[in-house]
Order: sequence, then C-alpha cells, then structure tokens
Amino acid sequence: MSEQPVRYEVDAGVAVLTLNRPDRRNAMTVPFMHGIEDGLARADADPAVRAVVVTGAGPAFCVGAELNGPDTLRLAMEADTRGHTPSGYREPAGRITERIAAMRIPVIGAVNGDAVGGGATIVAAMDLRIAADTARFGFVFTRRGVVAEGASTWFLPRLVGLGRATDWLVSGRVFEAAEALESGFVSRLLPAAEVLPAALEYARQFTGTTSPASVAAVRRLLAASWGAATPAESARAESAVYSGLLDSPDAKEGVVSFLERRAPSFTTTGTEEAR
Repeated sequence: MSEQPVRYEVDAGVAVLTLNRPDRRNAMTVPFMHGIEDGLARADADPAVRAVVVTGAGPAFCVGAELNGPDTLRLAMEADTRGHTPSGYREPAGRITERIAAMRIPVIGAVNGDAVGGGATIVAAMDLRIAADTARFGFVFTRRGVVAEGASTWFLPRLVGLGRATDWLVSGRVFEAAEALESGFVSRLLPAAEVLPAALEYARQFTGTTSPASVAAVRRLLAASWGAATPAESARAESAVYSGLLDSPDAKEGVVSFLERRAPSFTTTGTEEAR
C-alpha cells in the first residue's frame, strides 16, 4: 500500500498531521487536500485530542498546488467532487480553513519550510505559527492568473493589517521568514529541526493545564468578535458564556486545584461548547 499523502498520529492528547509528499515538496493534490480535511475532522471528533499540530515531511511545509500543465487547476477542480455544492464550487483550502476556524481545539502550525500558495493560506487560519528561520512564504495567486483562496482575504488582514495583506495578496511576492515574524504572521522563528518539537511543547499545555470547555468557548468568542460592532457586544457575549460555566465541574476544579497547589484534572471535552 502506498504511503498516505497526510499522516495522522496521536501522542498524549496531541494529534499530528504530517503533510507527506516530501518528494513533491508537499505540493497539493485533491487526495492530499481531502487528507487534511479528514485529519482535522478526525481530531476534532476525538474527545481525547486536545490540540492539533500540522507540519510537513521533508524540507518544505507545502508549496501549493501541484502544477503539471495549463489545465492543472481546472482538472483539479473537476476532480474535487466534495467541493461541488448546490450553491456553487467551494475550493478545498477554504473548506480546510473553515474547519480550522470551527474546531473546538487549537491548531498549531509547525512550518518546517517554505509555505507558498495554498500552503500559506491554510497556515493563516491556524491559531499559532512557529516557523523555520529559512522558510519562505508567498500568496502567489496573482502570479498564476487566479485569486487568493482559503479565506486568506479574511484571515490575513486580521493577522498583519490591511496594508501588509494587500501588498502580499496583490503582488504575489515571496517573502522571507524575517518579514513573516516582523509582521506578526508567525510568532517564533527557529532552526528547522527545532520547529516541530517547539510546536509539540506548546500544544501539550492543552492536555493538562487548560479546560477543554474553556478553550473551545474562547475560540468561539474570538471568532464571533470580528462581527461585533462595539466592545460592549463582545463583553455581553463573554458574560453569557462566563456565567454559564461557573457551575461546571471544570470551573470548580480550576479553583480547587489552584488552592491545593496541584495540577488541574479537567473532565469536560469541550465538544458541546464548540458547537
């Protein structure tokens, strides 16, 4: 049996999705994109999984769509049967970023190398990005005669500001890791070999020190905050969730574990809170 284009592994409550086409620099094909979708859905449905780390096999994270000829992109769209809906085509990077945004658990990017095209757009939707200091990034769609996908026109301005997002999306230029860090697109730069261990270390805090219900609720509140017209609207939403959690087992355990100077033992999964 051939190697899966996306490997799925779980260790101590952290799911690791490895983009697994190193000979093609993890270029995207339809089965590859479906593998990312399925891996994220699998992690989100597993109450034992508290965080997801996404990384790439080999020296690249993901260099975008695999291009084999002038009709490559159209043929890929035709083959992507999942994306053909009654309301029109929904491209796979957009489905992936929607899935990330809706998840109950954090998704951390361990960007071990270049992230270009669709590789950059899916990274933009993640909760945290730790990158190799040699990585390059690029939203190169205008240089391929198409437009940015993966909801990057929504995520990117919120990460780096409208001016920088406009520069990257309109010019399609490739930029270095230092610019990605300075702009806030990534939070840390490390030697490539240290990126995945650092991402796993960050992810493991969600397996023992945070309440899954609280994490799911905070992610939901953050997503909703972009539609709030005023701070008061967000404050009202926070108050409603806060008061609803006060009698939960996790709220009681969080206080008692602090008073007893021990690590908390949270029992909820966060599944209902994320819906």
